[in-house]
Amino acid sequence: MNRSKKEKLIDQVIGEAVLSILYDNGPISTRSLIERLQTMEATEQEEARRNVISDVIVDIRHNRLGISRRMMVPAQKEWDRESRIQPENNIYPLFDDRTTPGSSKKH
Repeated sequence: MNRSKKEKLIDQVIGEAVLSILYDNGPISTRSLIERLQTMEATEQEEARRNVISDVIVDIRHNRLGISRRMMVPAQKEWDRESRIQPENNIYPLFDDRTTPGSSKKH
């Protein structure tokens, strides 16, 4: 899976926040995650990480994290186009319906 450095940093920051909440025996919720990220943002010395933490807080508040963030839609469309799946009715062929000319072999 090819992911950018920013995506890896986002995952790392969220992971650190969740682990610190768990370490403190706190409840895992959107609110507690945002509060922990705000604390991390206030104490972070590295500007790049501080900017990423700020972006993550905004994304969580607007429910924008997840598959859509990773741009999975174009890859899915490409996969459907290359496969033999009929996207309108989700039919998955079990056997190859094509016959090869000159082949009388049944098995």
